Amino acid sequence: MSAQISLTPMATTNAYGLFNTNSAGFTQGDAVDDPAVKFYLAGGVLSTSATTPIWGGIPIIENIPAAASQPGTDTLGSTIIQATGSATPTGICVFNQAYQGITTPQSTAPLYSPGMSVAFYRFGSNARIPLVCDSTILALDGSSVVETVYYNYSTNQLTATQPGTQAAFPVKILKVSPAGTNKSVSYNSGTGNANWVNTDIVALCLI
Repeated sequence: MSAQISLTPMATTNAYGLFNTNSAGFTQGDAVDDPAVKFYLAGGVLSTSATTPIWGGIPIIENIPAAASQPGTDTLGSTIIQATGSATPTGICVFNQAYQGITTPQSTAPLYSPGMSVAFYRFGSNARIPLVCDSTILALDGSSVVETVYYNYSTNQLTATQPGTQAAFPVKILKVSPAGTNKSVSYNSGTGNANWVNTDIVALCLI
């Protein structure tokens, strides 16, 4: 018998259910903090011709804003529209510093309506943004980060399977997080509500 108290400090843990038991995973559209790229965060206005709201983690097209009607008039940035398969996306919408997103008890994920300001990173900024992907991306585990991937604009998911004649999506997959550990947006076009779910696979992408 010894009077010494046995201690293994690295084996300590939190009580189950008292705090979060797993901090793994990503939040769709929430760009990873990086002092080297934070000043590349840009802002614009969602086009009034948009037929649906937009949220973080969605590819966008940035259009040159209309010339000011009077010299010296300030604008709120470029005109933004959600990208579709028929045009080349120029960036990704993000939740970072976009604090005015609309939430309700029925729609818990922030949404941005036509005419509202949105935040985004342009391709080439080296921002790291979590994007929702389908199960084909899981097969890329262990592969090069420059594997060719595509974006399915019908499901709003990254995919390793080319949808029709869709061009490759200009991102690098840095890490894939399995379903059950992430927060992603589920949008219901019927009700117009968007809520957080944890059932999607999410990939951390360098854009």
